[in-house]
Amino acid sequence: MNVETIVDLFEDSFTLYPLKPAVRIYADTWTYNDLRDLSSQIAHFLLESGMKRGDRVVVLMNKSIYLYAAMIGIMQGGGIYVPLDARTPSARLARILEDIVPFRIFIDHHSSKHYPACQKLLKAPFKVLYLDDYRKEPFERINLGEKALQKREEFPSVCSEDLASILYTSGSTGVPKGAMITHGNLYHIVRYTIKAFDYGPEEVGSALSANAFDGSLLEMLPILCSGGTLGAYPEERIFVRDILELTYNYGITKMFLVPSTLSSFVNSSLMRPESLCRMKDILFGGESTPINTLIKIMSLLPHVRFHNLYGPTETAIFTSKYSFRARPNLRTKILSIGFPFANNRYLLDRTDFKDEKMKGELLIAGPQVGAGYWRDPEKTKHAFGVNDEGERFYRTGDVASFNPRIGYFIHGRKDHQIKFMGYRIELGEIEQTLSLLPLVRENVVIPVYVKGRIEELRLIYSGDGDSDQEIRKHLNKHLPPYMIPKSLIRVESLPKNQNNKIDRVLIKEMYAGK
Repeated sequence: MNVETIVDLFEDSFTLYPLKPAVRIYADTWTYNDLRDLSSQIAHFLLESGMKRGDRVVVLMNKSIYLYAAMIGIMQGGGIYVPLDARTPSARLARILEDIVPFRIFIDHHSSKHYPACQKLLKAPFKVLYLDDYRKEPFERINLGEKALQKREEFPSVCSEDLASILYTSGSTGVPKGAMITHGNLYHIVRYTIKAFDYGPEEVGSALSANAFDGSLLEMLPILCSGGTLGAYPEERIFVRDILELTYNYGITKMFLVPSTLSSFVNSSLMRPESLCRMKDILFGGESTPINTLIKIMSLLPHVRFHNLYGPTETAIFTSKYSFRARPNLRTKILSIGFPFANNRYLLDRTDFKDEKMKGELLIAGPQVGAGYWRDPEKTKHAFGVNDEGERFYRTGDVASFNPRIGYFIHGRKDHQIKFMGYRIELGEIEQTLSLLPLVRENVVIPVYVKGRIEELRLIYSGDGDSDQEIRKHLNKHLPPYMIPKSLIRVESLPKNQNNKIDRVLIKEMYAGK
């Protein structure tokens, strides 16, 4: 059979590993038979309710067997899986729902506390159903019944070009963008991930990321499409102690972490190698990783393989990786993101970088380039293009360089470039330089504007003790004077967004005027 969609990969796991544990949540375990039956019931319910191929179904739920079954069932039925975070501010959530126009919205007892405030802001109501065992007015509980789609041939036909998921990301104008991901995009990345990182029925993968974050697909799909077991962590913020305890109890072997969580591990007095004794691979990415954080974690866990992943949501999670054979040293300024894999291609557009021969904006072409932004042809036209060979590409907005020996490097965002004192400055370069200093845990550099012009650069950082003098000494050693922040603000920790990434927008709001 010509396997081209993610649905077929799920079906292979159901057939090959029916009695094997598929999902663990605390002490509860569900087999692949359980997951198949529930997902098939959900697919049947949606189709009986009138769902057509390409209809959007929003899942506004915490991690549960119902969430994972819903994701699979929606795709089995030919629908589009749209995961959203119930903690999203009501006005933003309402804006997304009116953009996506969902066929159904699945909620649980957690999100039911948040959704009514959003519902009041909607111009027209949408059909909302409880998918778990909870029921409270005014919403109904889904009636799954006994009948279910059991055979592949009973599912609607979907092809690689059909949309599998829409993932909402932040827009520079404040309006969220819905990145459209096809079955072919997901099939390609999942098949590659399974092979590259040795996923299989003996592996146990973590589900730590928020469900609306593209990293959650990287956690869920490869493990469930290879017969492994998914160990789910609570959706709400949890302490390092709880993460380590669950990691040990689940016997996690594959884990994806954003750098801020990696830093939390390193800086916690509770971190013990025995907590991650079964770990084989830690995949990390989503933002820049401090060099000293990686050195520390690799020293603590010499038995673990570490992989730096790179790729935007618009190109199906990640498109290149760099696997570390040894710890980097502190002379390393930026971590390599390696080379694009499996027919993905990277190009550097140097149009705006003629005075910097090595740098350019990174463009991505290949089988993981998504279908654009949902109902937004203008943004799609701006961010996606077609090259001379007729191949589609995506403009990442990331400033990159290439070393033929060890791959590509990301120097920051094109939209984080500023012109100050006549010089073009990449704020990411200052932040990377500071990440080499062990006493700085996290940092963000922001421009401070007065009457429409940049008055100074300001550093916001978390670190140990009174470190301003050491920071200035370090910066003076590595950077020219015009790149050195004038004011330094030390905080206990940098604010994070719902994906546990550093919240740059909030930092600017909090500190740019002080």
